[in-house]
Amino acid sequence: MNNRHLFLTSDGLTKNMKTSFFNIIGKRPEEVKILYIPTAGIETDGAREGIAVCLYELLLMGIQSENILIYNLELILSKGYKRTYSAYVTDGHIASRLINTEELKEFDAVFVSGGDSAVLCREMVRTGFGCAIEQAVNAGLVYVGISAGSMYAAGNLEKGLNIIPNPIIPHWNGDKLTSLPIGSEEIKLADGQTIYVEGYNICLI
Repeated sequence: MNNRHLFLTSDGLTKNMKTSFFNIIGKRPEEVKILYIPTAGIETDGAREGIAVCLYELLLMGIQSENILIYNLELILSKGYKRTYSAYVTDGHIASRLINTEELKEFDAVFVSGGDSAVLCREMVRTGFGCAIEQAVNAGLVYVGISAGSMYAAGNLEKGLNIIPNPIIPHWNGDKLTSLPIGSEEIKLADGQTIYVEGYNICLI
């Protein structure tokens, strides 16, 4: 559990956060392997724009396109579903089947994009992937949430990861947060701010 490293952002990693991200992973950008989950942002064009921005930012960070796996949970069969005509496919492409905890060890980080947090949570539960992600994050897989991706990891959703008890309100336009609230109150996170979780510790960046 103490191996957790999560960046819960409103709109993505800033320059300083990107430096911290690579320091934690301990690899050169071109060596880093990313699992990218766009599921929260595929139901409207406005949300889909965020996917394009996130992938562009990953490339600007120096991460190679061949090291980014786009993994849309809406393409994955439901947990417990018994296949019919595709039953003969015993070793399907990784993007078309549930990735297990052991396979997640091949990735250095998971980026979970923005959009509709309820859709993301629904698909995490439907496929059973939420359990695999939780185990992998606890074992050291770096988690980067963007907006809805941060909400899924925080205390917003009953069936989310609930890594922290506080709900996160991203894209906050009011007074900028200067310190974390006491207890499990909402964290109103402005663009450019991040909640960083290391093990059991949480801080505002």
